[in-house]
Amino acid sequence: MFSTLEKHVGSRLIRPNDELYDEKRKVWNAAIDRKPAAIVVCESEDDVMAAVQFAKEHQLSISVRAGGHHVAGLAVCDDGLMIDLSQMRKVTVDKERRVALVEGGAILGDIDLETQKYGLATPTGTVSETGVAGLALNGGIGYLRGKYGLTCDNIVGARVVTAEGVLLDVNEKNHPDLFWAIRGGGGNFGVVTRFEFALHAVGTEVWALDVMYDLKDAKQVLQKAQQFLAQAPDEAVSLNFTAAVLPPVPFLPEFLHHKKVIMLLGMYAGDAKEGEAVMQPLRELAEPIVDQTGVVPFTALQKKLDPMVPDHVPVYGTSLYFDDLTDEAIEQILYKIDNAPAPSILVQLWALGGKMNRVPVKETSFAIRDAKFVLLVDIMAMAGDDDVCKQWVDSFYAGLLPSSHKHASYLNAIGTSEDTTKSAFQENYDRLMEVKKLYDPHNRFRHNHNIDPEG
Repeated sequence: MFSTLEKHVGSRLIRPNDELYDEKRKVWNAAIDRKPAAIVVCESEDDVMAAVQFAKEHQLSISVRAGGHHVAGLAVCDDGLMIDLSQMRKVTVDKERRVALVEGGAILGDIDLETQKYGLATPTGTVSETGVAGLALNGGIGYLRGKYGLTCDNIVGARVVTAEGVLLDVNEKNHPDLFWAIRGGGGNFGVVTRFEFALHAVGTEVWALDVMYDLKDAKQVLQKAQQFLAQAPDEAVSLNFTAAVLPPVPFLPEFLHHKKVIMLLGMYAGDAKEGEAVMQPLRELAEPIVDQTGVVPFTALQKKLDPMVPDHVPVYGTSLYFDDLTDEAIEQILYKIDNAPAPSILVQLWALGGKMNRVPVKETSFAIRDAKFVLLVDIMAMAGDDDVCKQWVDSFYAGLLPSSHKHASYLNAIGTSEDTTKSAFQENYDRLMEVKKLYDPHNRFRHNHNIDPEG
């Protein structure tokens, strides 16, 4: 069956009995254990086209691995063909156009490494080892969101291999329907082999907020922060609140081991002195335990959270959007944190606003443009704790769903379901379904937050 594809890619076609199979099907989340019929490690667009054409001929579904970091393990499928882009990570900066040309397997750190040589950046996420493809196709919320929008807002072009195995150059003039769909509509429409991202003059050093408060002060911290955000300029809309139980690791002083804290990270996307003055109130929301605020390399800020998301541990996660955080919602969140069944939790509230919320809902397929916060919940299961951790996450979601914004979730941080997908796309769903029918009528690309062409 695989002989024609093997002629094209040779030993980079990996089947279940091959030595590398178990290693190559691994993704970031160790709770995921899926077994594709075969894995194709691609090194070029020709490889991708050959793989997709093979899947079409043999009626195989396709999953696409870039970084492999989605909590739902969308990079790997059962019984279908897994297209692995992890060898396609080249990033090239076009200084004249202020555009980064980024291959589909690149991680966020790859982009920062090249763009920062010129003091430039594009909005990405908050963990440098995340793959840019999944992040960008489903939105992309990072520290530059208030000033420059989402990652998907900064896609100015792409090269896409469709379900027919055809390579298309996509931008606002060529295939504008597909260009609209990939800016927020996920991996439903093909394999993006290259992105073009708009770049902005951010500089190589930025004023970064980094304050840690005791979790017992979290309600006060969140109440006061909302007052700040109501008047904040775009440059300051970058606040990430992270509640966690600190691990007993050598680089933390002993008094912080096992301590429940709420950390406040962010940056000022502008002049550092101006940022220090504007953001000062955020350093006085309660009595800080630690304050490491100051000017840091942009790349250091982008890697700050990496140690908190270790590779290949079992993780269960969920997400919801909110308008104002009511006292009741805050109390519910804190109650769930206090009653977590495992210590390795990461409960984040990211403030939303500025440029990302001024993009008209129908300009891109990313539809949630008026929420003020997004909640991201992750728990790392200890040995044998998977069921109770999953139940905790599910109850977290169910308890807060009635008070959430449009019952919608951020698709980069939640498992798949029809309701979740439709709620996230809101009024853009029907148009996305029409684009899906045109470019993937047989739903070959269905291992994602799927838009079923049959409705």
